[in-house]
Parts: sequence; C-alpha cells; structure tokens
Amino acid sequence: MLVILEQGAVPFCSYENPHFHTPGEPRWIATDLLTRFARLAKRNAVSATVLFGRNRPPAALERLIDSIEHSKIVPLELERTYPEAIVVVDADERERFGELHDSLERNMILRVHKAKGVSGLVEALLGKFRRLSLHLTNTEYFTQADYAVYEDELGRIAKVLGAHYRNGGAAELNVLSDRMMLKEMRNCGAGADHITLAPNGRLYICPAFYHDDAASFVGAFDDKKPPNRLQAVELNRAPLCSRCDAFHCKRCIFLNRKTTAELNVPSEQQCAVAHIEREASRRLLTDLGALEPFRRMPRIPELPYKDPLECIDLPPRAGDPASDPML
Repeated sequence: MLVILEQGAVPFCSYENPHFHTPGEPRWIATDLLTRFARLAKRNAVSATVLFGRNRPPAALERLIDSIEHSKIVPLELERTYPEAIVVVDADERERFGELHDSLERNMILRVHKAKGVSGLVEALLGKFRRLSLHLTNTEYFTQADYAVYEDELGRIAKVLGAHYRNGGAAELNVLSDRMMLKEMRNCGAGADHITLAPNGRLYICPAFYHDDAASFVGAFDDKKPPNRLQAVELNRAPLCSRCDAFHCKRCIFLNRKTTAELNVPSEQQCAVAHIEREASRRLLTDLGALEPFRRMPRIPELPYKDPLECIDLPPRAGDPASDPML
C-alpha cells in the first residue's frame, strides 16, 4: 500500500499536488490512523511505500513507520535525512542536482514538464542512481512536435547509456531499459497491485486521485483486513492494453480517466509516448549487440506504426458512404 504521510506529500509521478508548494504547517496523517495501519501491516505482512513532504515527520509517526516493512519516497529536501529513500527530483531543481550524493545503489525519480532538455537532465544525474524512473508531466497535451522532440531526446539518452554500458555501468532508466527485460505487461498497477491510504482515512486508486479530487475515494480504511484489488482496473479489463507489447508502459489509470473518462481506455498521447519509448529501446538493444547481458535479451520486433490506435478497425458510422446499403 501507498501511505500519504501528509497533505503536502511530494508528487512522484505525472500528477501534481498543489499542497506540496503551499507554505505553512504540515497537515499530518493522524497518529491513530497510522497506528491502525501499522497494526494491519504487521498482522497481514503488508509492506508500505510512504510518501513524505518537505518536513521530517514527528517522532511518533516516524516510530510507527519504522515498525513496519516499508520504503520511503522523499523530496530533495529530505535526501540527506533519509539516504536510503527513493528521491524525487524535479526538472525545475536542476541547479540543485549537485546537492545529491553519488550512489550506484539507490532508486531515483525525475519529473520533467517538457520533452526538450530531458537528455541533459538524465546525463547530469548519471552516477547518482542505480535506477532512474523518468515521469513526463503534461503528456495529455503533447502534439506531434512534442513527440518528435521526445524521440530525439531519447536517442541522445540512448547514446549516453550505450557508452555507460560499454564502460561496465549498470544504471537503469525505466523508459529505455525496462522494455528490454520484460516479457509481459508490467505497469503502474494502481488499484490492482497497490492502493493508497490518504490522511483523511480514505482509500484511493492512487495519490493522483486524492490530490485531484478528495471525493474520488474508493473506500474507507478498515484495519481488520487489507483492501481488495479493484477488478475494474485489471489489465484483462483493458481491451487495447491487454493486446499491446509496450510492456513498460505506465498505463496510468489517472490519465486514462482524465483524458478519456474511462479507467481502462488510454489516450492517444499515452499510447504514442509509450511506443516512442519502445522504439528507442529496440534501437538501443540492437546497438548493444553482443554486449553482456544484452545479447541474451529477446530482440524487440520492429513495428510498422507509431500509434497502435491506427491499427484498430472501427465499424463505419451511419451516413458514411461505406455504410450506405445503396452503394
């Protein structure tokens, strides 16, 4: 489960949290609620991913967190306080990247708000992570020009990573390296593999739903049993995604709802971005050739299209010439 420790918790994916940038006293999760969650977690072997804000939590909350199996996701401000945590850095914090300590072991998240310049950001962080998860915000507004820029940026990153691997490096970048290693869909899993507990005691598909609209909860926290998987967001309920081989795609349920008003219907932009990443992965894997361990990875087949929606045969609409029985 994901646990939002305070209302101003750091956004770690494509969504925004306006409270993260709001000054003032933190609005922490209630100690009683976290106590009940910790009891549930211990009794049912539930692990937690805890989302922190800019402030270190009170000692009572910290003790409860440390009493259960968990990982932490923290903003740059707490990187030194919790060196083992997953650190979220924002493209707007580029001038502060030097504050990050070097590490070849930790996971890191990079949030960027436009495709231009992504390659420079990734290159600047190389050496400070073992795995970097890149999350683009605003992809729902991407145009053909943005796709072209992103494709070019990924090509630049692939050259940097290729040189890194040839020199014995092992860094991973989700949008390029994940597809090489996957044989089936491995998406975000919000609502199915994990669910979110918010400070108000309610459950959400993911933190994005809570920060976008607190009324969009899917249930109330019950410390007697872990929450059930939401069948409505299962992959087998997604007819397009279940036939796709962009296995690394985030398949963001929040973006689906935001752009198509359906939980399991992706937008054109989400599909296009995932296939640009897939093609960049294919090219990088081919370029790495006989280099270990890449030579043992299955080749990624080339596709004759960039947007999978182009392959869908739609029935003719009433009034179209092809649907006129008189023609």
